[in-house]
Amino acid sequence: GGDLYCWGENYDGQVGNGSTANQTTPVKVLEDVESVSLGDYHSTAVTTGGDLYCWGSNDYGQVGNGSMADQTTPVKVLEDVESVSLGDDHSAAVTTGGDLYCWGENYDGQVGNGITANQYTPVKVLEDVESISLSLHDYCYSAAVTTGGDLYCWGRNGCGQVGNGSTADQYTPVKVLEDVESVSLGERHSAAVTTGGDLYCWGRN
Repeated sequence: GGDLYCWGENYDGQVGNGSTANQTTPVKVLEDVESVSLGDYHSTAVTTGGDLYCWGSNDYGQVGNGSMADQTTPVKVLEDVESVSLGDDHSAAVTTGGDLYCWGENYDGQVGNGITANQYTPVKVLEDVESISLSLHDYCYSAAVTTGGDLYCWGRNGCGQVGNGSTADQYTPVKVLEDVESVSLGERHSAAVTTGGDLYCWGRN
């Protein structure tokens, strides 16, 4: 029926019930929800109407509401959203028109807007995007697959996990593969499946 229930650790308000006390049973926090994604200490949900709501830890702007204060209840930050993915402390959403917006922690360029300052509101970084994947833990980087199958990666790159033949951090999206169907990121290694079924891997080994 589209009701969203959350529970568990709640020190940063990531459950979304207006409290910071741990929640040991499911509590309803939103209605008409289509999909959800959880980061390290922040949370997001997309409604059936395409509204994106975020809440929880916000030290790096990962909630996307222009603040650094933790958000203990869901706050609307974008419209016309198709999908969302969260890393440790950065966030990304794809609109129904294929625009990719990123925000949050950006020390390693994982937001993809060409700088390393944290981004407190969503910023558009790519167009014609089909899907996204964000890494977790300390080695923060990002990947997106376009509607045409091009794979772009950016962010932390000390182990070559971006896949551009370098170990320098990449502050804007760089194309690393074509004819890609899906991508998944680990902490410091990456994998992609092509439309022909070939699996490519790179990064820490």
